Amino acid sequence: MPVIASHNFLEDLAFVLTVAALISVIFQALRQPVVVGYLVAGMLVGPHVRFPLFADIDRIHILSELGVILLMFALGLEFSIRKLAQLAPTAGFITVVQVALMMTVGYEVGRALGWTELEGIFTGAILAISSTTIIAKAFAEEQIDPGLNELVFGVALFEDLAAVIILAVLTAIATGAGLSMRMVAVTVGELAFFLAALIGAGLLIVPRAIRLAARFEREETLVVAAVGICFAVAMIADRVGYSVALGAFLAGVLVSESGHTHKIEHLVAPLRDIFGAIFFVSVGMMLDPHVLVDHWPALLALVAIVLVGKFIGVGLGAILSGSSTRTAVQAGMAMAQIGEFSFIIAGVGLQHGATRDFLYSLAISVSAITTFTTPFMIRASNRVGRFIDARLPQSVGVLQSIYDSWTEQLRARSRPRAYRGTIAFIGLAMSAVVAVAIMYSLFGDRFQSIVVLATGVSADTAMIIVKVAALGLAAVPGVAIWRGAHRLATRIASNLAAAAAFPDQATDADRAGSNLLAGIFEVAIVFGAVTLLLAIIGPFMSLIDGLSVMLLAIAGLAFVIWRSAKHLQVLMREASGALFERMNWLRGTSPVPSADGTLSPGEFGPLPQIIISADSGAIGKRLGDLNLHAATGAMVMAIARDGHSVTLPGGSEVLRAGDTITLAGSSAAIAAARELLASPARPEPALESAAGAD
Repeated sequence: MPVIASHNFLEDLAFVLTVAALISVIFQALRQPVVVGYLVAGMLVGPHVRFPLFADIDRIHILSELGVILLMFALGLEFSIRKLAQLAPTAGFITVVQVALMMTVGYEVGRALGWTELEGIFTGAILAISSTTIIAKAFAEEQIDPGLNELVFGVALFEDLAAVIILAVLTAIATGAGLSMRMVAVTVGELAFFLAALIGAGLLIVPRAIRLAARFEREETLVVAAVGICFAVAMIADRVGYSVALGAFLAGVLVSESGHTHKIEHLVAPLRDIFGAIFFVSVGMMLDPHVLVDHWPALLALVAIVLVGKFIGVGLGAILSGSSTRTAVQAGMAMAQIGEFSFIIAGVGLQHGATRDFLYSLAISVSAITTFTTPFMIRASNRVGRFIDARLPQSVGVLQSIYDSWTEQLRARSRPRAYRGTIAFIGLAMSAVVAVAIMYSLFGDRFQSIVVLATGVSADTAMIIVKVAALGLAAVPGVAIWRGAHRLATRIASNLAAAAAFPDQATDADRAGSNLLAGIFEVAIVFGAVTLLLAIIGPFMSLIDGLSVMLLAIAGLAFVIWRSAKHLQVLMREASGALFERMNWLRGTSPVPSADGTLSPGEFGPLPQIIISADSGAIGKRLGDLNLHAATGAMVMAIARDGHSVTLPGGSEVLRAGDTITLAGSSAAIAAARELLASPARPEPALESAAGAD
């Protein structure tokens, strides 16, 4: 088959865009994601598949960077400085859990496949960072809930910031410069200074410049100014040593502060779509089928880790940070891919001789395959989330709904300065554990020889003695981490308790609920700390030791959640009398109103109330048929009717007109439940009169 190769940028654009357009039309006709069509188009015009048209991969890669910049700029337009600040605690925690988990698992799998220690470290880093660009394009093709959109892109942004730090650390390791706490601190400090300087100066200049351009009321002037600022900030980030994607995103955030976001989004959309298509075609061009054949066991393992590991890491982090099960599942499935940062990390390893060629090819192949699967996973995530939510035990559903309410209150009343000292204490304790692990790794053999000479025991016995001594040393800061987590969780629970609407009416069950809340927060903090420690000290541990600690941490978290769910169910039944007393004011029998129409019995609140109206479509339906928790994320805590209440009703409970329902969950879940329960019954279709009837 004769092949026509391109010779310049014009021919590259003609080949790529023509083939991409034809393939995208076919995929749209088949109702398949357009992103997948672009990947197929890339394979056709790339160097690894025989096709009549062949584009130059280096020139297309240069053009693809424009797609990354414009996609990230359009994404940044949807955010603001205030929104990013609000997302920081939640997205930051999820990022720590997910990145640490993926780096640990990636390292252990790399070592299990027989790769070198450095290759294992780079493998973990390659698998840890999701692709904001791929998610942005996939989300643009689907109708995504705004809350999920903010959560996913908040985590993706913090992952990009984490990638900057990881790149600096890996570069030092690959070049033999060594790793030190001072180097990490300097890297983090430089990144923080760059972000602060760029955002501070940008807020003074960019919004004013955009408003000035908008005064001329010419679309051409506005779009040129906006895109010019986008490329200027991306160039600044690139010159300083950070990614153009990060700079373009920050440019979009700064432009969004001008108040002309919607108009600029409309003007930039065509450019974003054209060059975004070129980016995904370039990813497809790099997919080499020979790698799939030569390294298929490793490729299958890495793809499975990305799909499953990110689902677990992001989902678990989202649940612990207060997201509903369905939202956590959707976020985990949406972020199950790797992208541009993975190429950069793999390239650093290859450039400095820390990894072999095959790892770079594997990174590209894993990225292409997971890019292919991402649109399908996003489409299926809502159904999977509902499926899991509907099958949660009632006790776990109750715990999660109240926990969502707790964490939402915590974010609303967050006082970071009040916890700064305790957080610093936990950080110092974690640093001590890392120091012990490094000492054991570097000097373990020497200590073993000293023990043999001093005691005369065998080498194996001496190694056991050294390992026990190291564990003993690590146990001291380990206990300090637990005590710090306990102190931090107790202070958080106390602050929430102080804000309760009925502190003077708190019962023993309420106080027990406060202790339960503190216990859950404590376990969440310890789990995050352990996961992060595993990512750091994983290279200093054996494969068996690393996997054992990881499994113990996950099993411990699962046990605490199950035990807390059962305990909470008992507490709610014990508190049913007090709960019913506080519900009576809605029915005019008690003078205990609340300013916002909610009840807050101690640590279980606030618990909003809904009265089922006579025209509600929920009348006569069982709770199991409504499946309220799966549909909205809210949980029915109690139903009051006819002078008595049903606490934690089962799925067979039938709703009646006038029922007062107490709900638990986040504000978004409560709003969705109100809308569902308030929806009027659908009228029965009118029966047509039979022909010839009187």
